[in-house]
Amino acid sequence: MNVKIALAGKGGTGKTTIGSLIIRSLIEKKAGSMLALDADPNSNLNEFLGVTVSSTIGMIREDFKKNAPRLAGGIYKDQLVEMNIHQALVEGKGFDLLVMGRGEGPGCYCYANNLFKKYIDILQNNYDYIIMDNEAGMEHLSRGTTSNVNYLLIISDPSLKGILAASRIKDLSDEININTEKIFLIVNRVNGKLDDRLKEYIEEKKLDLLGIINMDDNIYEMDISGKTIFNIPENSLALKQVKELIEKLKI
Repeated sequence: MNVKIALAGKGGTGKTTIGSLIIRSLIEKKAGSMLALDADPNSNLNEFLGVTVSSTIGMIREDFKKNAPRLAGGIYKDQLVEMNIHQALVEGKGFDLLVMGRGEGPGCYCYANNLFKKYIDILQNNYDYIIMDNEAGMEHLSRGTTSNVNYLLIISDPSLKGILAASRIKDLSDEININTEKIFLIVNRVNGKLDDRLKEYIEEKKLDLLGIINMDDNIYEMDISGKTIFNIPENSLALKQVKELIEKLKI
């Protein structure tokens, strides 16, 4: 049995940073095999993890759609999709990464989409942990991209608008029944302690606060210097807090 963690939230809240910190924390914990899924069309999880991506599922799918009329029977198509998905896997130190890339263009080719979903689902069964970094907003939820997850972590900044956006994401996930065991809120980039007024607003919106991540100059330094999440020192406050959150989840 694997553990699937999906991250959601409005743009600019630091989903990818927290996702990559979770990946590093699980690697250092020697928790098990791990698949990182970058489901954000503006893919940059690989940059945080320090690996190069040459192919995405979106690119392969579009090529498959263009060449489908020239392909043979369904069995061959199945084998081709499976082979291409494995070729798109990027191997890192302690994790594999699969980048979804951009969604379908005009003229959705449902057969191809269903094939890709089938083999990605099969692939996920080979790992102990799946960490999925989603695009900003709620579009991926309404399309069913994020489903059957153990933990949906909604990331917010310390603002009323951010908490409101998080609340709407939770409401939508409940409405469309994405089959999530637990939904938690993480408030990122907090300066000091969380404002009591925000705490009250979080309670009012019936959000389950897992914890906060404080502002950390190490994250800024990583970003501005083009380094990776693995270059952040062990005494990084954000890294320590993410490790504490993982312990809370008991994974």
